[in-house]
Amino acid sequence: MDPMFRYFLGFQVPADRAGWLARQLPVGTADLFAGLKPQHYHLTLCTIEESEARLPFLRQRVSRALAAGLPAAAAIPFGRIVARDMGAELVTAGSVAAIRSLYEGIVALLVPHGIAPMHRKSGLRPHVTLGYGKCDFDARPSAWTWTPRDLVLIESHVGHRRHRVLQSWTLDPPAQAAFAFMEDALPAPLRYAA
Repeated sequence: MDPMFRYFLGFQVPADRAGWLARQLPVGTADLFAGLKPQHYHLTLCTIEESEARLPFLRQRVSRALAAGLPAAAAIPFGRIVARDMGAELVTAGSVAAIRSLYEGIVALLVPHGIAPMHRKSGLRPHVTLGYGKCDFDARPSAWTWTPRDLVLIESHVGHRRHRVLQSWTLDPPAQAAFAFMEDALPAPLRYAA
């Protein structure tokens, strides 16, 4: 039997950015995506459970797994909106090494607690789904670098386009890199090699 509930970890797009993204879709496609509400825009890191019934204690299990402290946030460089087989997505441009490192750090916290990512055989492909429905349009540039502030656990009601945030955890900001003008102020072991 197909699952009725799907539980995943990810980042929810802030309301002001979600509205902006909805307006970036090519003219004439809005009717195809009317059923997807901008408050459902998110970037899924991984699905962690699927079931026929609600899992009332999953939130506590995930909280215990993440209690040791989350890795710092990572900037996600988005670059264009594309048509896929059954919808539209905002996809990344450039390196996704930082988001991949964040994902791996979160998974490393989950696995010892018996929580493992599902459906990740093809690897991590960061994107934000903007809508569902058959569509065909040329890729549209949409440059946006997003640094999520919170990791969220979402309960999705499969097939009903309903999402419920069960809990969120604030991420520390990304580490600031040292700039060349600061090099003289750093102790010798921390200076960059020439």
